[in-house]
Amino acid sequence: MSLEATASPSGDNVRPLHQRQNTVVVAHALPRRLRLKMPLLRRPHLDAGHLTSLISEFDGVESVRINAAAASVTIGYDGKAATRQAILDRLSALSPSALAFHNGESEPSVTPLVLRAALFLVLPVLPATLGRVVVWGSIAPRVFRGVWSLLTQGVTVEVLDATAVSLGAARGRYGTALLTDELMATGDYLEETTERHSEDLLSHLLYRHPSSVWVERNGDVVKVPFADLDMGEIVVVGIGELIPVDGLVRNGAAQVNQASVTGESVPVGKEAGDRVIAGSIVENGRIRIEARQVGDETTTARIAAFIHESLTAKSETERVAEEFANQRVLTTLGLGLATFLLTRDITRVMSVLLIDYSCAVKLSAPVAIRSMMSEAADRGVLIKGGPSIEALSKVDTVVFDKTGTLTRGDLAITDIVSLAPQDWSEDRLLAMAASIEEHARHPVAAAIVRVARERGAPHVAHDDIDVEIAHGLRTRVDGEAVLIGSRHFLQDHEGIALSTYEDTAQALSAQGKMLLYIAFGGRAVGIIALRDELRTDSAETVRRLRASGVRRLIMLTGDRKQRAEALAEGLGLDGVFAELQPEDKAEIVKQLGEDGCRTAFVGDGINDAPALATADVGIAMPRGADIARATADIVLLQDSLGLVADAREASRTAMDIIRSNFRAAIGINSGLYVVASTGWLGPVAAATLHNGTTLALLGRACPQAGSRQ
Repeated sequence: MSLEATASPSGDNVRPLHQRQNTVVVAHALPRRLRLKMPLLRRPHLDAGHLTSLISEFDGVESVRINAAAASVTIGYDGKAATRQAILDRLSALSPSALAFHNGESEPSVTPLVLRAALFLVLPVLPATLGRVVVWGSIAPRVFRGVWSLLTQGVTVEVLDATAVSLGAARGRYGTALLTDELMATGDYLEETTERHSEDLLSHLLYRHPSSVWVERNGDVVKVPFADLDMGEIVVVGIGELIPVDGLVRNGAAQVNQASVTGESVPVGKEAGDRVIAGSIVENGRIRIEARQVGDETTTARIAAFIHESLTAKSETERVAEEFANQRVLTTLGLGLATFLLTRDITRVMSVLLIDYSCAVKLSAPVAIRSMMSEAADRGVLIKGGPSIEALSKVDTVVFDKTGTLTRGDLAITDIVSLAPQDWSEDRLLAMAASIEEHARHPVAAAIVRVARERGAPHVAHDDIDVEIAHGLRTRVDGEAVLIGSRHFLQDHEGIALSTYEDTAQALSAQGKMLLYIAFGGRAVGIIALRDELRTDSAETVRRLRASGVRRLIMLTGDRKQRAEALAEGLGLDGVFAELQPEDKAEIVKQLGEDGCRTAFVGDGINDAPALATADVGIAMPRGADIARATADIVLLQDSLGLVADAREASRTAMDIIRSNFRAAIGINSGLYVVASTGWLGPVAAATLHNGTTLALLGRACPQAGSRQ
């Protein structure tokens, strides 16, 4: 079966038929597995990890394994015919511009390992002189690396390895030297592969710009270099293609997979008026997009910069582990020397030198960190590297901004109270209020108008609107004066008597509600109560954070004290600071730090940026201002407060793995030292056990590495 894609976003009249995107051939098929041949996989420096992540995001796909050398990909899926066809359709339509490539880097090669193994097998039948030459030639690269490392960096693990194999060859034990070199090379290969896989787990976030895009110019759809794309141009994107810009859909309809950007597993429908994000992939349909942000200004490019920075940032734990591992190299050399002085047994010395702490200790921490970052990114959480993970694991105080964080930031009407029920029904109050408030531009007005439209409230004719800034609105209806606004506006400025309704107002305010008063003809006729509704997962997030070891949970807000305290009490928070000015938030976070608290601040607004920067860990909500997201150590990509608890739990798990791996590496290798120095462990066995221990610890640190490949 062969599928070939020829369609372009604008139709076959734009892209010649001979310019095929990709060919996919089903080489083997089982009810829940497909093995496909794709010549596209043979492209030089193809980032197989990126493509694996891309295919893993297809609906129904359960596992992906790519063999680039054989141009083959094996896909496990849910067994549904529709899923199978969707996989074939999407892969056949896959554009090279949607792929990523290493910058001249190549994957670790297994070929040298195969050649060494073959040499070891034929060594017994080779002439002695030829055997010596071949063995020295085989181990020469390791010996040279050791010498160079000694001259440029001092005593390192490379020096130990070179010394161990050289001692074996110098004593004429060529088979042992060759096998030891083979085992070390196998360990190097597997360690490098594991570390590469841990980086590949994040590769789907490291967005590369496509080389070219389809745009409308002078009435035609033409292919132009990506670098020539300008803001405001119309970009045309079809099935299987990467959306190259942040923009607004002008027309067309499509199912768009945003998993690589937002973590959403379900494709999202996009049509005219909807926003799209660079890095998303069109699964079905075709859309014309007005480019609003291009190049490095796109959301995905900023995320890529965020992740790139995170990969170079080492936590204190990583630095300590690396320093400890380097120091242990000298310890190993000293033990080797002591063993020789006591036993004069070169074989024991070789065994001792082949055991070192550095690999497991140095690699386990960064691999665990990257694995955790990848797992968090899959859930919709971007973490800026090891320092942020380590800091989050130590946090004992979490400080929340209220609006847009603990609450959704969208006001909702909770009560419409008629103060003159004989004349004013709830529906009449709502209709009049909405007819007047529709001329205003603030959240309270938007909430009232939205509910009135949902209920089908009629429009009430009124005179021109006068706006009293920060107080309310004034107009006339049927010749009578109408006032809508705060208690202060109606009672203190306009002399409307409200004391009769004090009990009602106090009861509503005690529930954390904002009150809007309505007066008609000089007397109060109604109260509309609104509240910034709590997120559905706020209470559960608070519970999970406490369970993860957070001791204090605090809310900061500019709201009135009574309203803020009611909300904080409902959530079970430990403290609340209300009626704050924007600059107060950073001062409070700073004071908590000076009092010995390790703080995380969760916020979203421009005025939250100083607090995000002041806290030990700043966490920005997805709808936050750009400056808030840029300042934060952690950015949530989905509008779910529960992701804060996810990040906290994952950070503690990662640090627990690093610490336990550290202890295991020290304990196991120390035991191997003792056994090797007594002569009970030969060089081959020492190399095997040491490499096996290292790989086991790396596998524990990076459980996703094997499953993604």
